[in-house]
Amino acid sequence: MGSIVDPSEAWLELGLSGSITEEERAVVEQCVVKAEGAVKRHLRYDPVLRRRTEYYPSHDSVLGQAGSVWEVTSTQAYLRQEASGRTSELQLRHIPVRSTPAMEVRIDYDGRSGTRAGSFAAETIKTEGEDYWANYDMVDSDGVKICQDGMLRSMGLWPLTAGTVRVEYSAGYTNAELHGEHAEDVDVVLDASPIWAAVLEEAKRRVEQIMVRKKSKVGWVAGPKTSESLGDYSYSIDSSLAKALYGSSVEVTDESKMLLQPFVHMGWDV
Repeated sequence: MGSIVDPSEAWLELGLSGSITEEERAVVEQCVVKAEGAVKRHLRYDPVLRRRTEYYPSHDSVLGQAGSVWEVTSTQAYLRQEASGRTSELQLRHIPVRSTPAMEVRIDYDGRSGTRAGSFAAETIKTEGEDYWANYDMVDSDGVKICQDGMLRSMGLWPLTAGTVRVEYSAGYTNAELHGEHAEDVDVVLDASPIWAAVLEEAKRRVEQIMVRKKSKVGWVAGPKTSESLGDYSYSIDSSLAKALYGSSVEVTDESKMLLQPFVHMGWDV
């Protein structure tokens, strides 16, 4: 089921809210899910507000540059590369980052993405405001600090070895923000309604593509009518025009890209 657009919202836009068959219901729900997936891939993140736990960096960017150390057990010896740090900025995957609930950052130079027993223990927790801080640039309608670019800054250097930083944080837009709803007396608010609008349009387009391809003309059919009659009601549609309108196979249309452009996570490459 979708999390940005409710299928009932798509039914309303498609004129199906008064009467909808089980088949049409299933088609709409499936298309909402597909549309949300396409929009998320274009944005490069999930825009729905959630609590997330992630490990950084996602890849080792110091291969061949950091020092190495031999580790020996009772049965084997192996060479391990030491972690190093060369940047004071850490880019989080999801945006916008929120200060509430509180973020938690742990650094373990041998953390191995949490797979080593005892890694990221309590003593690896860092203090926000002293060891690191998010690049907060605004406050939402509830007084929660917002970091729109998802950047964490550090007093020292973030390690560059993959899986040495564990971040638990909240990021994304609330349901009210995705629907453009806010109190009239609020001066600063996040309006993410273009994301909702883009998902809705992409879902509608996918439903209409399916309906145009249907062989049966019984029930709701997408496409401009070329003729209709009242006696034993019937109609026909312009199939070539319908295909031009709804037959595109692109993941996201140019119109949707324009709506989404201000929200694309340019700092994250997936």
